[in-house]
Amino acid sequence: MGVRAFSSFGLTLAILATACGGGGGGGGGAATTAASPIPSAVAKATCQTKKVTIAVPVTPPNVVHLTPYLADAFGYFKDENLTVELIRFDGGVGSLRASASGAIDLAGTSSEPVLDAIANGADVKIVYSYAPNVDVSFAVGPGIKTMADLKGKKIGVQEAGGFADVMSRIILKKAGIDAKDVQFVTTTTAGRVAALATGQTDTAVLHIDQIKTVQKQNAQITVLANMWEVLTDYQYAVYIVPSQVLKDDPATPECIIRALMRANRAMYDTNNRTKIVDLGVQQTKEERDVIESTFDTLVKAKAWPQNEGVPQANIEGTIASEKGFGKITKDMKFADVTDLSIAKKVVEQLGRVQGFP
Repeated sequence: MGVRAFSSFGLTLAILATACGGGGGGGGGAATTAASPIPSAVAKATCQTKKVTIAVPVTPPNVVHLTPYLADAFGYFKDENLTVELIRFDGGVGSLRASASGAIDLAGTSSEPVLDAIANGADVKIVYSYAPNVDVSFAVGPGIKTMADLKGKKIGVQEAGGFADVMSRIILKKAGIDAKDVQFVTTTTAGRVAALATGQTDTAVLHIDQIKTVQKQNAQITVLANMWEVLTDYQYAVYIVPSQVLKDDPATPECIIRALMRANRAMYDTNNRTKIVDLGVQQTKEERDVIESTFDTLVKAKAWPQNEGVPQANIEGTIASEKGFGKITKDMKFADVTDLSIAKKVVEQLGRVQGFP
């Protein structure tokens, strides 16, 4: 399915770019975009009362990253007897390292550093996702009208090998510009919008809500490329668990994934919209109108998965992209990097929703 799922999403953002250019309660109800799933009688693991840690890779989160915050606020973790601590990182690389060290029960991150790490011997598996498809745009400051104009410019990234770095290098490659001919400028995740708006960087890889926010601050910021139009069959986000944990204690990941899947599904229940927007304002620190329009766009685009959320074509496409950059030098298959057995079990328990990954 890949980035093609964002065709309607791309239209929405194209209109946007043109216009701007110059606790409990919830959820789990029937999705508004698909028929209600029919749960099966597959046995559910029961977790004993315990504290678990989940690494979240963006601080503060964007709207697309709200899944674990919603699962906590709506009581889904509590339903699983879990008290969850969300450990915040400034990017996916830090989240990955924490997971690989065994210090985290489950970690969210973009897919590229995970695939690179597995290729280099990291013993972790992709088990689920909060957003399968790329939803970001490559935004640029004044004076950049074409990809050729990127030569010599300051490219804003959060960390080497991280998501923004990879997306930026994909654009440079498409433009035929050697990475040596630009200056990579490291910013914090929270600071990347301000860095672009104030000219500290000439580019930034931004989510929908960030595009809306930065164009309010500086009307000269434009979208040079929507990444879902540049890429095909590409996995944005994944959740990972150390392989040994899947062998020794599969119940805990099952309880966590079940809570997260309920949260992803709750995004599509219109009765939850106000509570989710409130949560978004609280967590993202962005303006309410930005959260509202972003949330509605993501719902329309089916950004949050309702089933396993890890299409094979997406993973294989990302592997091919990383091999093209020389980040991965060995042959890797879908089965080498994923273990969706728990996510599939949870889908059986909750019922499959048609039309979603």
